[in-house]
Amino acid sequence: MTPRKPVPAKRAPTTGLRKGSPAYVYGAIPDDAFGTKTDRQPPKGPEAPALTQDERFEYLVHNPDLYAAATALPGPSRVGRPAHYPPAVYLIFLCSISLFGSARSTASHLQRPLWWEAVRRGVRAHQGDQAAEALKDTGPSRSNWNHYFHKHLKPAHATVRDISRDLWIQQALDHGMMKESSKRTSRIYPERHQVLHGDATVAAPPSSHTEHETVDTTTGEVRTHRVDKDAGITTEGGGRQVYGNKFLSVGVRLANRAHSRVILALESIRHRSQEEDPEREAEGAAFVGMVKHILTRAPGLRAATYDAALRGVHRAPLITAGLLVFTPQHSGLPPQSLQRYQHGSCKHDLYVVEARVCERRITVDGQSHYTPLPVDELEYRQGKRNRFYHRLTIPCRFNDHTLRVRVDETDDDRQIDPTTGKKRFNRTEHLRQVPPDTPAGRRLKGFRQDSESTHSRFDQSYPHKRVPAYGAKGALLMYLGYAWLNNSVTRAMNLRAPLVA
Repeated sequence: MTPRKPVPAKRAPTTGLRKGSPAYVYGAIPDDAFGTKTDRQPPKGPEAPALTQDERFEYLVHNPDLYAAATALPGPSRVGRPAHYPPAVYLIFLCSISLFGSARSTASHLQRPLWWEAVRRGVRAHQGDQAAEALKDTGPSRSNWNHYFHKHLKPAHATVRDISRDLWIQQALDHGMMKESSKRTSRIYPERHQVLHGDATVAAPPSSHTEHETVDTTTGEVRTHRVDKDAGITTEGGGRQVYGNKFLSVGVRLANRAHSRVILALESIRHRSQEEDPEREAEGAAFVGMVKHILTRAPGLRAATYDAALRGVHRAPLITAGLLVFTPQHSGLPPQSLQRYQHGSCKHDLYVVEARVCERRITVDGQSHYTPLPVDELEYRQGKRNRFYHRLTIPCRFNDHTLRVRVDETDDDRQIDPTTGKKRFNRTEHLRQVPPDTPAGRRLKGFRQDSESTHSRFDQSYPHKRVPAYGAKGALLMYLGYAWLNNSVTRAMNLRAPLVA
């Protein structure tokens, strides 16, 4: 019997799930390429050794990339107030704020020989004896820092961000990350160093006040407050509202290696309407732009993980670029008709349910029963437009069938339905390369926890978890300083240890 070409089924109208009882029955998830019920949990990695403040500071001042980044910063000017110190010292000062908690504390530390001599040794090692001897006897005062920060660093924040990003990407490559592996593994199971993890966070400003003046209703006293002009209220997962500036980070790390996380890129993103904040991109678009830039420098990258803020419209261009993109599935998505597969007298109605292809049958009581189909492999086809397929098996009483289903956006998907004005099928929203509720999906979801850890450590670097800078540009510079400190520790700890497989 000659196989016939699959015939697209008519799209059934989709309605939201009924409250109370489920609108359909979902079958058992099969054992397939995404894992089995007997798969063991991956072992925990080694515990990170504790590091003292002076160790972290030594690693920071001896990071050669830090001095390379400083060459792009504004230097001494012939007019106006003199800078007093070279740009490298002010960049070290910026990074040290995350170590000591505030600019006031950092200035106090750098006034002491114990810490200032460490800076002098770093400058001598990376910029020469002449630069080291030209330094003053003590470090910058808080007044020196405030002048340089507001007059020079904040206007150059985009330059600091971009040069830092490119140096960090190269650092990760030097550590063996984001490179092709010698192991032959399925794309379902990329190695840890081939997977990006990303997340957004809201950093609290020094003051939580939203009004410049408040009036005491009892005494009538008028109090003035400093307000962060860029901060706003953002609703996080779970409906919790937080006030501050929103930032996005992307990082990567090695498997089974403590202190191996490299923060690759940071960006300030929009948390208000586009009319109120036209300068910054929204979270999903900013993440796509970051990953695409990293991919131009790291072709060995295999996957990226994020939370549910990334939707199908954001996943589609990254999948086309050749990446496996993993995010949790949004709840409440109704089943979507995919196609009717015909082989002789066999007919199988295929739907997309719970992020994977299922066969639909009607039970005796009239309910829809969706049986997940086992996937044999996630196939990858490289070309002008990279493509991904699920090679799956359709169980049949006559003879099992093999079918390949695209899991990237197709040309037909992009066609606009004249009745709705939307794309005919939002494939990357409903159908996933790796379904979340599988062993392979849970493995990738665990990788994203590194981003949560990065943001948590950043918040804990400052008293009361408040970033000591007003405005989105100032707060971004603080986060960049924290990332430099983190990556300096990673560089020092990983150059002394062999790669652990």
